[in-house]
Order: sequence, then C-alpha cells, then structure tokens
Amino acid sequence: MHNVPGWVEDLRGVILLVVWAVLVVRIPAIWRPRQRPAWVVLALLAGGSVAIQAPVAQWVNQTTGIAKANELLVTLVALSDFAAVWWFALTLHRAGHSVPAWLRRAPLVCAATMAVLAVTFFAVTPAAQRYGAQAHGWWIGYAVAWILYGTITATGAAAIFWRHGVTMRSPMLRVSVLMLAVGTSAELPYLVIRAVRWFVPGTSPTLALVGFWCSFARFVLVALGCSLAAIEPLRKAILHWYRRQRLRGLWLVLRQATPELVVQAPPSRFRDLLTLDNTWERLHQRVVDIRDSITFLHDGWASPYLLQEATRFAAGVAGGARERLMATACWIEVTRRDSAAGVSKLHHELDKSLLPQVLASESTVHREIRHLLQLHRALQSRSVHAFADDVQHRASATPTP
Repeated sequence: MHNVPGWVEDLRGVILLVVWAVLVVRIPAIWRPRQRPAWVVLALLAGGSVAIQAPVAQWVNQTTGIAKANELLVTLVALSDFAAVWWFALTLHRAGHSVPAWLRRAPLVCAATMAVLAVTFFAVTPAAQRYGAQAHGWWIGYAVAWILYGTITATGAAAIFWRHGVTMRSPMLRVSVLMLAVGTSAELPYLVIRAVRWFVPGTSPTLALVGFWCSFARFVLVALGCSLAAIEPLRKAILHWYRRQRLRGLWLVLRQATPELVVQAPPSRFRDLLTLDNTWERLHQRVVDIRDSITFLHDGWASPYLLQEATRFAAGVAGGARERLMATACWIEVTRRDSAAGVSKLHHELDKSLLPQVLASESTVHREIRHLLQLHRALQSRSVHAFADDVQHRASATPTP
C-alpha cells in the first residue's frame, strides 16, 4: 500500500479532539431523546479511536491471552458505530414520518446478529487466518457477513441522509446531514474494494489506497457531521439567550409603562443573565410581552390625531422603510409617557397599521427581533423625544374646557 501524507494522521487527531470536546460539552444530550443518537455515534467513534491504539491492542491481547482479540474488539465497536449511524438516520426520519416497528428495530437486530457472527467466526477460525488480507476457510463466512452488514447499514443510513439533507431549512443542519450522507455513501465503495481484496488474489496496492481514502472520508465526514448535529441545539440555545438579552432594554421600558400586564416582577439583570433553561420559550415570551405592551398602549392612549401627527413627523425626518418605524416609535413614546403619568385612557377605535408586524415563529423570529431592536433605537433617538416633548407641550398648552 502506498504511503499516505503525514497530514492525514494530523487531521485524524484534530477530528478526534473535536469529537471528544463535543462529547464532553454535550453530555446533557444523553437524557434528551432527539439529541441522543448523534452523541452515541460520537461516543462510538471516540471509543473506536481508543481501541485501535497500539498500547490498548497490546493490553487487550495480553489480558485475554487470545491472539488478535484486539481486532475483534475493534470489529464490535465498528459494527456498533455502523448501527448507531443508521439509528441516527431513522431517528431523523421519524421526526416527520411514520417508521414501521420492524425498521425501527432493524439497526439493533442487525448489529446483534453481526456481533454473534463475528464472535462465532473468530472462535472457529484459526488465529493465522483471522483478519488476514485475504479470506480463507471459516473466515470467508465472516467476510461475506461483514460485507452484507456494512452494505445494509450504509445504504439504509445514506438513503435517509440524502433525502433529508437537501430539504433541511437550517443551514448548519443541512451541512451536517449532507456530510453524513456523503460519509455513509463513501462506505459503499470501500466495502466493494474490501470484498475484492478479500476474494481476488494479487490485487493492486493502488486499490487498497483507494479503499483507505474511502474509509478515511467516512470517518472524517461522519465525525464532523455528528459533531455539528450535536452542537446545533447548544448553538441555538446560546443564540436565543443572546437575543433575549438584547431585547431586555425595550422589554423593561414597555413592562414599566404597562404594569397592568405584569404578572411577575422582572428579574434582576444578574438573574436574567444566569437563566439558561428553555431559551426559546423565554425568548418567545419576551417578544410576546413586548408586543402585548405595545398593543395595550395603542388601544389605551393612542388617538387618530396622534397617529396622524406621528406619520407626518416621520415623513419629514425619515424616508423609505424607516418612515413607518419612526412613526411607530413616535406614538409609542407619547403613549408610554401618558401611561406613566396616569393620563386617562382614550380607548379609540384605531387603524392597526402602525403596530409592529407580528412574525414570532422560530423561523422568522430573527427578523422580528431585528425590527424590535431598531424600534428600541428609534425610541431612544432625539427626534422621537423631540416629537413627544412637542406633543406634551401642546397638550399642556391646550385650555381645559
């Protein structure tokens, strides 16, 4: 076999470092059914990386006193890895489709069957014929079983990953699933090459090198794909937490202006920063609170005259898409001040066109939060404060009938 570049082992080491880091960081995924499969695959990849180390192999052989027992251990870890990747694919598919009970059990049944066959053929095959470059005697049965097992698991997983990889809406998940699709597909030519090398004497070393690259591609892409898939929930949780913190300023201003809507006192800044559970639900609730407060101010203290004046003022200080945003900020600031000052509610029947657009779903929340942050900046601007001051000045100058 031709020598491979030195960077191959360096890259393998980097990938394993990534795998172990993700395993440690994502330990909570063990208790979350939807996140568990990716973590299990990574654990098996990491375990396999330990099992192939020379000191470990030597220790296994010396401890058991059985020749090539280390190779059997690597086989058992590898077949578990193949089954886990297929299980991961089926779990992904089950999120939106019905999967027959027999297919859900297939990875476990296939893995258990292959494990029994591997141990059986290992026991009946003379030590000199185990894990040889070519299959002889009883080891032919092992080779056939291994090729069939690898083909079934790789085909089952690759078909699902290809189907879902091209339709994923999340860019990171799309990349991770497509990596898994390519990685599991690369296993198929490797199995063909391995079958040729087992059963055809005198094969070219080049063929072995091609098989190595297919196997290496499978390792790298499955490891990276599962790492991205395992880390995606954590990335989203951090993003939701960060967006919730950015909305805190606007949320507090509006909650203070609408105390009637406040069920619980707002948490302190420190406590809010340390609240890390249910990040999406908390972000969504913050957006809902902001929207409710704005609607409450609109229905309670806004008037046709105020909305008309806000629109006129915004047209003079802003243009394009910012004009509506500025008009909304103007009437919110006036009504916020009226609410804080205890001014009686007006309860006008008003046009809803100057209320912020409602988008709040997980797929559109980024757009809505960006709009709310722009609204907060507008509320803090000198122009909006000048408009609110002018409206209050004119209201105070108007004689009471």
